[in-house]
Amino acid sequence: MKKLAKIVAIAAACAAVTGSVAAFSACGDSYDLYVSGSSSVTPLMRVLAAKYEEETGIRIQIQQSDSTSGVNDAIDGLNDFGMASRDLNDDEVGEASQTTIAIDGVALITNKNNTTVTDVSSEELYNLYANGTAIQSTITAGISREDGSGTRDAFDDLIKNAAGDKLKDLETLDDCISEANSTGVVMTSIAANNAGNQVGYISMGSVGEAEEQGCKTLLFGGVEPTAENVSSGAYALQRNFNIVYNTETGLSETAKAFIDWILTAEAQAIVVEEGYISINK
Repeated sequence: MKKLAKIVAIAAACAAVTGSVAAFSACGDSYDLYVSGSSSVTPLMRVLAAKYEEETGIRIQIQQSDSTSGVNDAIDGLNDFGMASRDLNDDEVGEASQTTIAIDGVALITNKNNTTVTDVSSEELYNLYANGTAIQSTITAGISREDGSGTRDAFDDLIKNAAGDKLKDLETLDDCISEANSTGVVMTSIAANNAGNQVGYISMGSVGEAEEQGCKTLLFGGVEPTAENVSSGAYALQRNFNIVYNTETGLSETAKAFIDWILTAEAQAIVVEEGYISINK
């Protein structure tokens, strides 16, 4: 039934969204594994999958969406495993299981034209996102990710005001905050903000691409978003990259072999090369 459900889902997607960014790039082609979920995990998963395919011939189809969609796909039997840039929520535990494959920092970015702001605090970010209070009289707007994003889940959980209140506890954000549905959209929006009055957050592994587009990273509480600082715990904005699978049905032998390979020293070296932190740190 799991395989049939996946086939039906893929057929429906091919018929309904051909030509859109949601369409599968290999509709109609055969594949050995189907993976879906987090737009933050996707770039790393694509690199790992390409290397694994090169070594084994196993074909892996990767569909970018968001963490919650990846988890729900796993629970509903619509993928071999999902990608999530957050840990499972309480209501997901039991139906799904997770394995951490890497650790990632959440980097804060603004346009390179902003030469005034170089360092922001948790309280400053909270007050901007919650109340619209400008950061250092310069950053007057922000970008958040969509509901279901693991990056947003991490950001909203870690950003607090002086009293310890979390963004996560708010029902709504201030009107100065817009929403983007992927890491790529955050980067392109910040790069296009030539006034430099906007801040956003992305996976640390995407910082190189963001800088090429015209963004710059900000320090958080005086600490630079580097692999070394995430690994040591000095950089507080960090989260796990997980693969998620259906607890009841478990993993197929093909999926288990791929995940086992991701956890090897060879694959974890690729994790580090791509700008993330190995679980063997």
